[in-house]
Parts: sequence; structure tokens; C-alpha cells
Amino acid sequence: MTTVLLEPVGGDPTRLGSADLGRSPRQIAWRRFRRDRVGVWSGIVVLFFIVVAAAAPLIAQLYGKDPKTTYGLNQPGLLNDYSFPIGARGGMSSEYWLGLEPGLGRDVFMQLVYGARTSLLIAFAVALITSVVGVLFGIVTGYLGGRVDAVGAWIIDVMLAFPGLLLLIALSVVIEDVFVGEEEDASTPLRFFTVILLFSIFGWVFQARLIRGQVLSLREREFVDAARMSGAGTWRIVRRELLPNLWSPILVTFSMAVPATITGEAALSFLGVGIVEPIPDWGRMVNHGAQVYLADPTYMLIPGGALLVMVLAFNLLGDAVRDALDSKGLR
Repeated sequence: MTTVLLEPVGGDPTRLGSADLGRSPRQIAWRRFRRDRVGVWSGIVVLFFIVVAAAAPLIAQLYGKDPKTTYGLNQPGLLNDYSFPIGARGGMSSEYWLGLEPGLGRDVFMQLVYGARTSLLIAFAVALITSVVGVLFGIVTGYLGGRVDAVGAWIIDVMLAFPGLLLLIALSVVIEDVFVGEEEDASTPLRFFTVILLFSIFGWVFQARLIRGQVLSLREREFVDAARMSGAGTWRIVRRELLPNLWSPILVTFSMAVPATITGEAALSFLGVGIVEPIPDWGRMVNHGAQVYLADPTYMLIPGGALLVMVLAFNLLGDAVRDALDSKGLR
């Protein structure tokens, strides 16, 4: 049994009560979200990046180029004697929309498209794993309480005390040494697995702490007590009483985990310990662009600007989702 409380703002119960009366919680949340213009436009931008990333092979086929071919080295007249693109704005033209990469002469547009695919694949995988682990951990510790909750709270505090970025850098090297020989290069699947595993190890704690706090509050509510008195088992109480009231924080933490992972993965690649050549990645593009920004500033500004827009759109979308799902934010 899920109770929806309509709490109007501004002391006008008639106006908001009539607007939301008879609507389901999902319909109320969707109605609020549609009225948030910033949230809607952010969602459109996020959807655009997702579509571009998913359609990367099709875009490459229509565009006629790929992210790995060194066009500047294969075709004379595209790079100068110092391996920088010839022409304004990094060699932008009708053939190379965003120019060429300094040094190797790869197509920047395709690097950008496939870089979005890399970032979003890792971010959504990490967000899904951390949400599942965090929700399970938070529900178990919060609902059982007692010593289980005390141990769970201690584990969360210990995990939060670790210096995340330093451990990510150190453990990435350790994992590759375990699975790959010293004279061998890590395969592409192993690179992705390593980055996803490392972010998942440290990322679930925030979801677990939030869900645990929500469960500690919900387990004392009247509808949970009524379910216990009716003879409902633990699984039924969790599935029918707790989870329907936890979807809001779950969706919010998921939407926040995606941009956090995108920036974290870009930072690792920038430092040279995340996704490496020849896999397209925005963080590595920014790193390379920072080395040649005086001669070709566009190569740093393009992936840096794309990273800024995508992360900002995800953050604004997360804020809009949080406001739409907030039962105290009816307006």
C-alpha cells in the first residue's frame, strides 16, 4: 500500500489539490517534469548524446570515415611539417567537419562520436552496478537493523574514508598486472572491465548510505507495521511496501552517478591510466589537446566543450528528476 500525500505550496490546497487529484504518483511526477523547461531541454541534450553514441557505427558509415584511420599521414597536404593540420580551426573542412588530430591526423569528429560511446557505456554500466549493489546493501542493513546495521554503517564509513582517485590509479595498474603479462598490452575488453570494476567498487557506497537512511525511516511507518501484523514476510514487505517508496531516491542517485562516472573516467584517461590508445576517449583527447593547445586550440576545446555540455546536461536532468519526484515539491 503506497500513500501519496498532496502537500500544496503557498497555502492554496484547492489549486494544487484539483490539479493532481486522481493522478498516480508517476503521472504527477511526469506532469511536474514537463513544466520544468531546464529539465526538458537537459533531457533532450542527454537523449541526443545517447542516440549519437548508439548510432556511432551508422554515423561512421554515412560519414565515410572511422576513428582509427590516420588520414593525415596517409594523404599528403593535410598536415604540415610539424604534424599539425593545415588550414583554419584545426583543418576543419567539408570533408573533415571538426578537423584532424595533431600528430596522427585522425578524424576529430569520429573520435568525438566514438568517445561519447566509450564514456556513456562505462557510465551507464557503473551506474547500474552501483545502484543494484547500493540498494541491496542499504535495504538489508536498514531493514534488519541491530548489529547488521551497525556493521553496515561501519563498512560505509570505512569505504568513504578511502582516497578514491588515488586507489583507482593504483588498483588499475595492479589489475592489469594480474591479468596481463609485463610485455603484453591489455585488451580492449579488459580495459573496459578494469575501469567499470574500479568505479563500481567505490561508487556503490553513496547509494547504499542514502537508501539505508530511507529504509530506517520507512520501516517505522504505519503501513510497514500493518504489513507485519498481517503476517507478511520480509521479502513481501520489501517488495510491496519499501521498494515502491524507494524509487525516487534510486532514480535520483542513478541519474547523478552517470555524470560523476563520466568525469571520473575522463580524469583517469587524462592521467593515462584509464582508457588508452587506440580506443577513442574524450579524456585522452583533452590530454593530447592540452599538449598542443598553443598550435591547435580547437583539438582541446572540442572534446572539452562536449564533455562540459554532456555532464552539465546530466546534472541538470538529475536535479529536474529529483524535483519532480519530491513529494514535498508539488507546485
